[in-house]
Amino acid sequence: MNEERPLVSICMPVFNAERWIGAALESALGQTYTELELVVADNASTDATVEIARSLADPRLTIETATRTIGAVANHNRAIRLSRGAFVKLLHADDLLFPTCVEEMVALALEDARIGLVFAPREVLLEEVSDPGWAERFARPHESFESLQRITEGRELFRQLLAAGFEGNWIGEPSAVLLRRAALERVGLFNERLFQIADVELWARIAYAHRLGFVDRMLSVYRHHEQSGTAQNARVRRDWFDQVWLLEGLLTLPDLVPEDRRELRRLRRAAVLRALRTQAGRILQRRWTPELAAYLAFRTGSALGKRPRLYDELDEQESAEAQRLAARG
Repeated sequence: MNEERPLVSICMPVFNAERWIGAALESALGQTYTELELVVADNASTDATVEIARSLADPRLTIETATRTIGAVANHNRAIRLSRGAFVKLLHADDLLFPTCVEEMVALALEDARIGLVFAPREVLLEEVSDPGWAERFARPHESFESLQRITEGRELFRQLLAAGFEGNWIGEPSAVLLRRAALERVGLFNERLFQIADVELWARIAYAHRLGFVDRMLSVYRHHEQSGTAQNARVRRDWFDQVWLLEGLLTLPDLVPEDRRELRRLRRAAVLRALRTQAGRILQRRWTPELAAYLAFRTGSALGKRPRLYDELDEQESAEAQRLAARG
């Protein structure tokens, strides 16, 4: 490794992905950018996921299996903690990377040390979906931004997302994004209280303090199917409280200017009211969920000056642990 070709960590959190993981791993190991490691964080899969991963004989591949299943967002953080690269390239096990994905994203990131995140459009692959029009509606989410340059001030894009109420993921899913490790060390990891929009919240935190890079060509494939975590969350409305936690997370940004803070608070009030109406409906159906109680405890603690952290930090000690695991082989 040298300064011109920094190590890149392709981080793949996986759970019961035997149907897709082989192709995803091959797309990662087939990158034209070769200074990389591929970290598979298996979330206690019960199918052949781990066996398929272990069948690939490549010294750049590390597989860490969990003894018990944790939350999907927590497993994303686990994958990042196990990695050691200067850049983190996330890849879901049911997605694919085009061969030049890492090379093109890293080249842009190296143009400006203030870039914390690079993203690009992705091809949508529909597989056994109930809504065939999904791809047409969500094929090019980045076009919701007023304009995108190759390098853009992140706060400018943050404010466009803020004006839209953070109602859409205009940057894209994790497989469409490259992160600078230093940015994660500065703003923290994914917020594990979130189910569906943890990526939106993290992208927004990074954007507020960094520049963002955009490669205007498809560099990955997003597979949309009914077995995905996204589809399962939508079916059971597991994400009904996500918007509240997203706004609480953004309100912790250390350098918020007053007008941004006021707008985030306004959006939070509206989100809490929507959540209360949803909770009232669930009570009528005798379906009590713990999210509201957890949120009330959070707000009470905040009022008493004991505001708990909403996301964990990534520090040098965790990087050292990743180095130890890599040396263990």
